[in-house]
Parts: sequence; structure tokens; C-alpha cells
Amino acid sequence: MEQIKDKVNNIIQEHCYYDIIGDVHGNATELEQLLPMLGYKQIYGIWRHTRRKAVFVGDFIHRGPNSRRVLEIVKDMVKYGFAHAILGNHELYAIFHLSKNKDGKPFKKISDSSKKMAEQLKSEFHGEEKLLKKYIKWMRTLPIHLDFGAFRVVHAYWNDDYARIIAQHRTEGSFSKKALAYMADSRHPLGNAVEKSTKGIEFNLPKDLIIKDSDNNRRGSFRIGWWKPAENKTFRELAYGNKFTLPDYTIPRQILFPYKWYSEKEPMVFFGHYCMDKNNMVVRNNICCVDACAANGGTLAAYCWQGETEMDANHLVFL
Repeated sequence: MEQIKDKVNNIIQEHCYYDIIGDVHGNATELEQLLPMLGYKQIYGIWRHTRRKAVFVGDFIHRGPNSRRVLEIVKDMVKYGFAHAILGNHELYAIFHLSKNKDGKPFKKISDSSKKMAEQLKSEFHGEEKLLKKYIKWMRTLPIHLDFGAFRVVHAYWNDDYARIIAQHRTEGSFSKKALAYMADSRHPLGNAVEKSTKGIEFNLPKDLIIKDSDNNRRGSFRIGWWKPAENKTFRELAYGNKFTLPDYTIPRQILFPYKWYSEKEPMVFFGHYCMDKNNMVVRNNICCVDACAANGGTLAAYCWQGETEMDANHLVFL
């Protein structure tokens, strides 16, 4: 009997391995090069694996040349059970801009650059409005958090309370238009939870601290590593995923605000969003960013999870 149980457990475990794929950003050609590297084959037009599933961490659209093709690939893989996918901030930009409220207007006013990307996605459908609407409606069915027990997946920041708030506002496995209105308002508990989960935690910089990025644009805020407390940290110690250099002196208490930091005792968590180089993907034994900056001169990355309970940088695969 024990041998039978062990065999069953081995079969279950074998069929529950996952490949967590970082931000694709419309790079369909690169995605179709990465999937075979991970052992996936295209059968009847759908990418599949006999023993593994892909997990897309969001931001699979925008910036790259073929968001439509990426949508086709991801949607079909999810539909037929060969993948899971979550929403990133770029999917939300498309949803907010291309979905209409009761007044016939977009649900949220987004930045000009985000609006331009959403319009580019629209142009890829060459006037096929109904098909585009189907994809937007499908994106509304995707979750923002996935918890597999041994590991978790979110686009930018994991917080148990936010995950619970967001789950409570999903109706029949989707975000209704009523929920979209709340999601578009960062002052609403749902909007705040969605924004932080898909864009991470950012602190405002002191007004007298002038920081400019590589394009000579002044920056007013910076992203932080939300797996450590902020108290008594320098700007440089707490910062994560910023494309500019921060000073190495203690952050003034005046600009801090409370947030729930992710401890070492919690399950492994995978995320994208932060555009990291290959050498800085695994941050800690339970923290891994799989966004290798495909949208900005980097590459596509995936983490091949094989049942481990601690991150192993050797399980990262790069195109």
C-alpha cells in the first residue's frame, strides 16, 4: 500500500512542475523561441508540455512588436490547461483604456505613454473590434495573485491582505465592470490593493534630493525591495529595480509609510515588473524576479520549478 501511495505522490508531483515565465512585453518571436527551450511543443497550434505548466507573471503585452500574437499564445495555453497567467500593470492599462464605462468613456485616465501603448495594441487588430473586445474581456478573467502552496506568483508585490481584498471583488471568476470602477480608483481599498500588487511599493524622494535617470528625467519616487523593513535603511539598501543611482545615506523617517514586508518564513514568491539583469534575479531563498528586461534590451527568462522549497539560481533559463 505504501508503495502505491508513493507512486501516486510521485505522479502528482511530476505533473505539478511549473515554468514561471517573465514579462514578455509583446515579443512573440522570442516567446516562441523560449518555449521549446523549456520543452514545450506546438501541437494543433497550441504550445503544450506533457508534464509541466507555464505560469505567465503578467505584462505579456505592450512595447514589443506583436502583442496580439502573444495574447493568442497565452490565451490558448490557459484555455486548454497548459498555462496559468496573471495580470500585470500593462494588461490593466489596456483594460482601463479599452473598456468603456456606462458613460462610454475609458474606466481610467492613464498616462500618455500608457495610452499610446494601448492604442498600439488596438491597431494590431486592424479594425477587428469584436475580437479585441473578446481579448479584453478574457484578460478580466485573469487573477492578480496565484498561490500554489509551495510558491506564489504576483506581478510586483505580494501582500496577503491585498490578495484577499482582490479575491473578494472577483465575481464568477472575473472582474465585473463594477469592480473595474473600484480598481481604477487608487483611494478605494480594491484600487489600492490592485495598484500596489501590480506596480510594487514606491517611496517619494525628498524634494531637496535631485535624482535623474539615464534620460536626464528627474525622478520623484523610487521602487523598494518589499521583502525587508525600511527602518534604518539607506536609499541604496532599500531600493530595487530602479534605473538610476540612489545615495547611500539613511532614508528620512518623514518619507516612510507602513507596508507589510515579506519575511523569510513565507513561501517562495515569483514576480516580474522590475527589469533586472541576469545576475540579480534570485534575491533571497524565497524571492525571485523573472523579468530579465526583454522590453529594454534584455532577454526573456523563466524559472523551472521542480518541487524545491528554496530558490535555486541554476533553475533560471534565459533565451
